[in-house]
Amino acid sequence: MRKLAIGIVVVVAISMMFVQVSFAQAKGAWTIGVPAQLEGVTGNEAMVVESGKVVKMEKVAGIKDGLQMKFKNEQGNVYTVYMGPKWFIENQKIKFMAGDSVMVRGKKFGSTMIATEVSKGNWTMKLRNQEDGQPSWECCFPGQVKMQ
Repeated sequence: MRKLAIGIVVVVAISMMFVQVSFAQAKGAWTIGVPAQLEGVTGNEAMVVESGKVVKMEKVAGIKDGLQMKFKNEQGNVYTVYMGPKWFIENQKIKFMAGDSVMVRGKKFGSTMIATEVSKGNWTMKLRNQEDGQPSWECCFPGQVKMQ
């Protein structure tokens, strides 16, 4: 009886691992470092570029050491921009402060964006691969966010 119970637990645990893996593959890596409440992410959304100003930088609720930017675009819309881990963002040449003019490239989901690149002045910080959303923490290179 005990062996049967252990066998059932092992089968269920293995099944759950495959369900999570297949679910993650459908979204690509777009949801890595993003709170679970961000629903509807498929990874097939169009890339957008928004210009505006940093409202503030803050910790991502529910994600250990994640940083996000509150961002107001030129039309006055406010977005939460998921960026990446604090240890990476805070240890780069580019520093983001309230009032800074920036360009953000990424995927938009309502009032949320998952950034692939963020530019300030003549410098760009790359955060994710555009193709699959895989984290790609590179900093900092001359040039601005790609418009296409």
